[in-house]
Order: sequence, then C-alpha cells, then structure tokens
Amino acid sequence: MLLLFSNLLICLMLWMEHTYDRVRFDQILFLLKSSSTGVHGALSASAAFHVGAISVGVTALQAVLCLYLSGKRTSKNLKFQYVQKHILSATSAIFFITLAVFSIRMDIIPYLKADATDSTFIQTHYVKPDNSILQFPEQKRNLIYIILESMECTYADPAAGESITACYIPELKSLAENNVNFSHTSGFGGALSFPGTTWTAAAMVAQTSGVVIKVSLKADTYGAGDVFLPGVTSIGQFLDERGYNQVLLLGSNAEFHGREIYFTEHGNYSILDTDALKAAGRLPADYNEWWGFEDEKLFSYAKEELTRLAAAGAPFNFTMLTADTHFPDGCHCDLCEDLYEEPYANVLACSSRQVNHFIEWIKEQPYYENTTIVISGDHLTMDAGFMAQVNPNYTRTIYNCFINSAVKPVKEKNRQFGTFDLYPTTLAALGVEIKGDRLALGTNLFSDRETLTEQFGYTHLVGELQKQSDFYDKELLLLEN
Repeated sequence: MLLLFSNLLICLMLWMEHTYDRVRFDQILFLLKSSSTGVHGALSASAAFHVGAISVGVTALQAVLCLYLSGKRTSKNLKFQYVQKHILSATSAIFFITLAVFSIRMDIIPYLKADATDSTFIQTHYVKPDNSILQFPEQKRNLIYIILESMECTYADPAAGESITACYIPELKSLAENNVNFSHTSGFGGALSFPGTTWTAAAMVAQTSGVVIKVSLKADTYGAGDVFLPGVTSIGQFLDERGYNQVLLLGSNAEFHGREIYFTEHGNYSILDTDALKAAGRLPADYNEWWGFEDEKLFSYAKEELTRLAAAGAPFNFTMLTADTHFPDGCHCDLCEDLYEEPYANVLACSSRQVNHFIEWIKEQPYYENTTIVISGDHLTMDAGFMAQVNPNYTRTIYNCFINSAVKPVKEKNRQFGTFDLYPTTLAALGVEIKGDRLALGTNLFSDRETLTEQFGYTHLVGELQKQSDFYDKELLLLEN
C-alpha cells in the first residue's frame, strides 16, 4: 500500500506537470470539492491511464520484486533476511520522500503556510456590492459577454518565445486596438493572473463577482452542495433585479465545476449547455465533440439566441464561453486552416477569426447601438507543451476588449490589474455610475482610481489574497465557524 500511494503521487505529479501549465494546489483542492460531471473524456482517459493504470502496474512489479528480495523460498540467505527485515522501513521512507517531493512541486507547503496565516486584507479592502453605491442609467443597455477559453495576449507577440512564431490572433488584436483594451503596457496587453482565478469556473466568478476563489479546507460551497459562494453579489444579480433576460451559453456540461449552480443562484440565468440543447432537440442526442460541441456550432446558437432575446423586447445579458482553445492542443474543427506547424496555433487563429465574424454580425443587428460587448479570456492557457518554450520572464496576460462602451476610459494603458477588476469595469461600460469606483475586490478601470494591484504591487497582493481570511469565510462562504 505504501508503494501504491507513492506511485499514485508520483504519477499524478508527472501527469499534471506534463499536462497542465502552472498548476496550483488550490485548483487541485477545487477539483476535489466541486462537480466533475462533464469533464472532457480524453482528459479523464489520460488521467486514468497515466495515473491509475501505470501506478497499479508499477506497484505490481514492485510487489513481485519485494517478494523475491524478501526471500520467501530462500529465507536462510543473509541478504534476503536483511531485505525482509528492513523492507517496511524502506517503503515507508520511499513514501515520505515521495510525499515531500509532491508537496514541494505542487506548492502544498506555501498553501498550508498561507492558510495558517490570518489576514484582514480582504476585509479591509472588500467593498460590498450594493445598490446604494450604484446608479444605473435610465436607458438600460444590453450586455454581450464573450469569455474566450485560455485566451492570452501572449499569442500575439513573437517576442514571447519560440512557440510564438507569429501573431496567431490578428483579428482579436485588431479588435482590441480599435476599441478599448486595458493593458499592462503602452500597447496591446491585458490582465495579470492571480491565484484563485486560474481555472474557468474561478475566472467566471472573478469577472462577474469581483472576488478570487479561496478554496477552504472547511467548506464545500463550490457547487457540490447546491450552493456556490452564497455571499457574493454578481453582475447577474444586479441585472436580474432590473428585468434583464439572462442566458449562459456554453459548449460543454454546465454542471462541470459548479458553473450551473453559480449562474442560476447568482442571477437566475437560463442555461444552454449540451444537455439543454439535446433536450430541446437542437443538438443530436448522440452528439459529442470535444467538451460537448465545437465553437462553430456555439456561435451559430449564439446568433439564434441573440435574435430571440432582442425580439423579446426586454434588455438582455447574453454570456457565452468558448471551448475550442482548451488544452491540450485545442479542437481542430472544419474551419481551421493549417497555417502553422503547431496544431494549437491553428486552433487559436481559427478562434480569432470566428470571434471577429461574430462581432461583425452583431454590428449589423438593430440592437447593436444599445449593446455593450465585452470579450475576455478566462485565464492563461494550461497547455504545458505549447508554452514550454515561452520565456519564463515574459509577462503573460489575459485578453480583454470592450466594444461600444457607454463611457470612455480615463487611463487605458500601463495599468496593473486582475480579472476581478472586470466586474465593476463591465458595469461601468453599461453606463452604471459606481460611487468610489470600487466593487468587491475590483476597481473600475474606466476611472483613474488605482487598482489593488497598482496600490500594493502584484507580489504583495498575491500573498495577501492567499492568506486565511475569516471575513471571506463568514461573509462570502457563509461559514458559521
């Protein structure tokens, strides 16, 4: 058993490091505490083989070797007697060494250290989202929020490293340059990546509620128990109060990582995922491509839904999440062109073209003049193979673009911010006036107010956000103790 546990830890560590880029322990904990329904079959199969099957196989071989070395048939041999006497202590040592290596490589020790350190930072700087500090415009603007899986600004910059040989996302870069793009540089750029925002569910929470996900060892309020961060207030909740029709469209199962619970609990969204579309007869019952269905179909459904929402006469909030650019290597669809040697680069280029065509279509619709469009990556890519050659000193950032905003930015470039700052920024883009320009942990980027990152620095902010916060537990997770 000691050898089996050791092998499982080694195989899990090697598989995650080979498969994921920059995996964090809080993400592993979140996986254990949230729903895994709808996970991509190939990813599950890869984990089952490389972690489960290989661990069992190696352990079986080791067991046979141990039986031989313990000298069951020739126990009079002194060498065998020595092995037999010390085999338990040897396997115990192997297990504890493996556990130590796993803890170091998976950043478990820093996580536990931070979790054991109390901080009042979040309590001090969290601004409770409340209608008393928000003034909505008389004319309600529609919102189209497009979340792009793993979309980084890095893909547009060959200076990032060997795997980026050209600008793979020219259309997305052009959209950003011709509209509002909040950037960490004087040119095209984006948001910094923070712990608690580095996977899709966490990124969606950050951008719509202005908080990072702090995975508590004491809580399961991440969708598994029919509740997801019950103490936060999202964009969806504010818009729901004002009569908006709200839809979440995604080409996968919305139950995965508790996304369905989060969006129904925080805004009463209608959910259109693979199950819902199959139930409605809009997608064949036996259809299964990538995480559910490819983005080519996603954009087609998006056009249908937007047409339906516009015809209903009420203001709408239409949020969608792409999936083709998910690791590993993305989904190479019929629209993809083989322009580059790297398969993932071709998928990125295809996504860029599809988003641009979709935006051009929206601009031709009668509701466009009264509609704000937000395009944002969810997080940095986890494709370890593709990013292996990127310069480790290069600052990778997450894509953002605001089209047809109700306001103009005071300071658009040379900003330091995270995706949680997009929460008040999106409301401001709808024409909402925010007293103090702060909501939750986010800052309205259309204003000239400093973000928490600009005020305290990236490294310090990362450290504080990871520390134990009684305020977070009591006010956002609603834990009693």
